[in-house]
Amino acid sequence: MICTHLITGFLGVGKTTAILHLLQHKPAHEKWAVLVNEFGEVGVDGAILAAQGAVVKEVPGGCLCCVSGLPFQMGLNMLIAREKPDVLLIEPTGLGHPRNILNTLRNEHYRDILSIGAALCILDPRHLLNPRYTDNDVYADQIQLADVLVANKTDLCGDAERAAFEQLLADAQPPKSGSAWVTQGQLKPELLLLPADPQRLALHPDAHAHNRKESLPLVLPLAAGETCRRLQNQGQGYYSLGWLLRGDQVFSARALRNWLGSLDIERAKGIVPTDEGPLVLNMRDGVLSDMPTRQPEEGRIELIDAQPLAVELLEQAMLACRLEE
Repeated sequence: MICTHLITGFLGVGKTTAILHLLQHKPAHEKWAVLVNEFGEVGVDGAILAAQGAVVKEVPGGCLCCVSGLPFQMGLNMLIAREKPDVLLIEPTGLGHPRNILNTLRNEHYRDILSIGAALCILDPRHLLNPRYTDNDVYADQIQLADVLVANKTDLCGDAERAAFEQLLADAQPPKSGSAWVTQGQLKPELLLLPADPQRLALHPDAHAHNRKESLPLVLPLAAGETCRRLQNQGQGYYSLGWLLRGDQVFSARALRNWLGSLDIERAKGIVPTDEGPLVLNMRDGVLSDMPTRQPEEGRIELIDAQPLAVELLEQAMLACRLEE
């Protein structure tokens, strides 16, 4: 049986960083794999995980709750058959509702294959004081259906945020199996061993019921002579704009930081070859960070916002960050 865990959380709370930390601290004798899904079409999170040596299967373009039929099951089946992992981590998009995913994992097709362990929800406690998040049905059910709540980015929080998180735990029905208060996604693997409760019921079970995809989304590698491909998506009140970039194109790290730091958007992320070496770029709440990584086969940049994005202007500005060959 493959022990399977859902790792949920809204946009930009640090799910990918937390998964990387778990992978770095897993038992040496176990093989772990990750099924990762993103709202955007480019697949930045999967590329980041793969660049760090993780075993990854991607389902880009949408959310697993809306593609929990054929595309999700195909991706899941391919990963199981190819890798035969001991532990499987599933990272849905931050805009994804967990209910249909959990129902799929618990159906009769996987009953003798998967053992459903604790579901973790990673959240930024600052969002607990913001109605934009607390009034969102998907956000509420990510919290409701989780067995374990993890407060991340706690170095940015104060007493009010800590109190809000403690109240959330106290009000949880049924009670949560556990919780953690962490920074930089530093989850202890022992959190995954806490009990899973299959009786947790969604507060908003019909969220996304209108927005299903039944075809398999696929991001093909760049063709010969193709240096840049633009990919876009729209749904759940958000817009994404991303680019797949030829791996031998080198960008100015300074120019990228200046450009991304000037954007007034919800989220930006990327994995890009630069003159300072390959970098993972991550921007949330106007704060941009970067860290070194391995050389990716292809560069990827993704922008997400609740407002339509100025596609042509943004693409021109992104391409202007490239160094001349």
